[in-house]
Order: sequence, then C-alpha cells, then structure tokens
Amino acid sequence: MEQSHKTRIGLIGAGNICRVGHGPAIMADGRAYIAAISDPDPHNRAFFAKKYNVSGVYEDHRTMLEHEKLDAVIISSPPWLHARHVQDCAEKGIPILCEKPMATTLEDCRAIIEAGKKNNVYILMGHCKRFEPGHQKIRELLMKNTLGRLFQISIFWYFFIPDFTSGALGGIVRFLKKLGIDIERDFGFWRYRDIRAGGGDFFDHAPHYIDIIRFYGMEIEQVSCETKRCYPDTRPYEDIAVATFRLSNGAVFLYDKNVVRTGSPYGFERGYIYGEKGKIAFRAAHAYQKRRVKVGVYRLFNILCNRYLPAMLPYGRGETMFYRQMKFFIDKVRNENTFKNGVEGAWGATPEDSYLTVAWTLASYKSARDGIKITRENLFSEIENFETGKPHDW
Repeated sequence: MEQSHKTRIGLIGAGNICRVGHGPAIMADGRAYIAAISDPDPHNRAFFAKKYNVSGVYEDHRTMLEHEKLDAVIISSPPWLHARHVQDCAEKGIPILCEKPMATTLEDCRAIIEAGKKNNVYILMGHCKRFEPGHQKIRELLMKNTLGRLFQISIFWYFFIPDFTSGALGGIVRFLKKLGIDIERDFGFWRYRDIRAGGGDFFDHAPHYIDIIRFYGMEIEQVSCETKRCYPDTRPYEDIAVATFRLSNGAVFLYDKNVVRTGSPYGFERGYIYGEKGKIAFRAAHAYQKRRVKVGVYRLFNILCNRYLPAMLPYGRGETMFYRQMKFFIDKVRNENTFKNGVEGAWGATPEDSYLTVAWTLASYKSARDGIKITRENLFSEIENFETGKPHDW
C-alpha cells in the first residue's frame, strides 16, 4: 500500500509500551504508519524515532497536534495525564486508542467519557487482553455453559521487582545510569516510585482482569481486599494485593497481584476457572514476549487421564493481543472490517467499560484501608472522594 493511502498515526508517549507493543503492531498491520510522536523525554523521542523512522518528533503533544495531519492517536502517557491528552485529541476530532489505567481519579475518567461524547470521537480503551484468542476462547466456552454453574475464578499474576534504590543492586543501577542506561525509565519501573501513579502494580494491572471478568459475561457485586507494602521507605504504594470479588453469578473471583515474588524476570500469570462440570486453566507469557495465551479444559471425564485438553488457538505473533488490538483499531479508523473473530457484538472496551475497572480498583484500595467490604450499590458513594495521590500506609 502506498504511503499516501495509509493511516497516519501519532503517539503521545513513546515509552516501553510503544516500543515493544504499539510500534511493532502498527508496522505489522501494513495499513498505517507512525507519522509523529511526542514525549517530554529526549531519550524516548530519539530512540523511538530512530527505531521506527518517524519524521515528526515533538516534545509537547499540543505542538504535534497543531503541526501534523493525523488520522488517529495512541495515548500511552502516564495515567494521570490521560484526561488532558484525550480532551486535546478529541477537540481535534481524532480517533483515540488510550492505554489503561484510564485515569487515577473518577473525575478524570468522566472527563474522558465526556470528551468522546461531546466531540463525537471514537475512543478505544487499551484493555488488550480482550483481543487474546485465549480469552476469547474462554468467553466462548463460558457462554456455551461448558463448566455449568461457576464456583470460583482465581488469577495469580506475579513479577519480581526488587528495590533498585539501595544495596549492591542500587549501586549497579546508579552506575549504569551514568553510562546512559536507565533501567527504571526503560522498563517502566518509574511507576512503582511515582506518587502520581495512583497506586502500585495492582492499580496498573487489576483493570486488565476486572475488565476480562466483564468480558466473560459477569459483573462484580462486592470486593474485599488486603494490601502490603514491603518497601515502605522507597515505594509509596503496595507490593502485594489480594482482592476477593463476589460476582453476579454467585462465583468468587480471587485476584492475587505480587511484585516481590522471586523468580523469572518475565513473571508468572495464570488463571483457573472452576465449575460443577470441570475447570479451565490458562497460562500467559509476558506481554512483551508476544506469545499466545495457552488454554486447557479439564472436564469430569479428564479425571481418568488427569490431563487438560488444550484449546486449539491460532499461532504467530500476529495473533497476539497487541497486534489484534491494533488491527481492530485501524479497522475502526478506516471504516473497514478485516478483523475476524468469534465474538459477536461491539466488544472492544469503551470508556464506560474502563471507568468501571478504575472504580473497582479504587474500591479495592479503600476496602484494604478501611477494612470493609464495598458493594455495587455503594460503590461510587464510597470512592467518590477517595484519595490515591498519597502513600498507602495500610
């Protein structure tokens, strides 16, 4: 396809998620190219522009929007900036793919929703796990009542992120920084020390699976949560969070998020769904490895061989979540229909979907702080003025 016929995409934020996720996905699609980027960090700008041969390079996103003729924008800036960036793009009438978490406050979430409606602009929220064939397969199995009545869903998602600020490791990190290698910046570890992030790894990643639960066809009715800070002198937010949700079908959803589990640098991400007729298990590689989620089904007759029956899923990097999400987004921008899937209806995550994920994440934090259970009936009244911009000491 000639360059003149391709969709011109601008990026607000050129950090790690764009270098390994959105950038490769845009290039692989073939119908679009990266026309411009904006990022206040000169290293991010220079690295990304060189890697993807981007001609329009800006420090400020407003300057980019003024000088470039863009067909779409991807917002991958820190979450406390999302509302402002969405509003500025929406006022220009540009379709948007906005990363999650949607924002750090309900007020900013509502501002994003309003910006889309006011300017009649399409906004796809970056809940990319919806685009994994594995999760779509699980949704299909649950819709077919494969497991019968559901009892429990358990998600365990662990990373090992040690304290980079002290001891021998801290010394190594500081030495590398003098050589121009900034580990905290390049791998996104800044979010664990920045008070503006709204929370720890739970705030960053809980919205993924809160959204997936709803994608599976269930709503959350209640949450109870416990958190723990393992490095209170260097990290303002939790390192461990365990939340228990009651779902609309009566099942229990356990979400265990931990960044102090010693182990593989790519982490550990597994899930189990238990029902009266069997169970489903899935195992996900780290998103940046671009490998498909593996899904296995274990029904009552599997007891004899004690083996999961693997689900048949498409292979290849192009069938993983970043690539499929980008294909879906470019389809929306170009008004095309090249993305084929087995999910009926409008299923890409909307701002309203994402708003609920932030609300339940904030509710989890408030549950941990106050030692209470928060229900759907009092969800918004409990968290409306809940502050996340200060250390969580509970």
